[in-house]
Amino acid sequence: MDTKHQQVVRIENESFFSVVKDRLDLGDRVCIPVVGKSMEPFLREKDEVLLQTARDAEIAIGDIVLAKWGQRYVLHRVVRKKADELWLAGDNNLAQIEKVGVADILAVLLEARRVGKILPVSRPFNKNLGLLWYYLRLPRRVVVAIKRRW
Repeated sequence: MDTKHQQVVRIENESFFSVVKDRLDLGDRVCIPVVGKSMEPFLREKDEVLLQTARDAEIAIGDIVLAKWGQRYVLHRVVRKKADELWLAGDNNLAQIEKVGVADILAVLLEARRVGKILPVSRPFNKNLGLLWYYLRLPRRVVVAIKRRW
């Protein structure tokens, strides 16, 4: 394939995620690219994630899920679970938490790849590491504030 003449085609989020949701509703697994830095250091821009529809009982604290939050779609970690509400946070977010209903969860992450290499983000140890990273948000905020003033 001639990579010198590849064109990048951009489509609006709503159209893109409509197709993703349709494929998930059919029972397909869907692979999408990571966009943005909210899941660093565990996921980076252009990593690829394989997603699958998940029932509420299958979603656990520490899982990374694709959810609709207001008018946006987020690929964030479940940091708290109550009855029919989940709290999500991007690993790189120092303050924001998204509260979503179970019905807002489109999929759960099965696997992630970076340049073709499988990332261990779905393994129990790495889920717990992601949660530890979340619980270290306050000290991380202090370090960021100090760096900004330096």
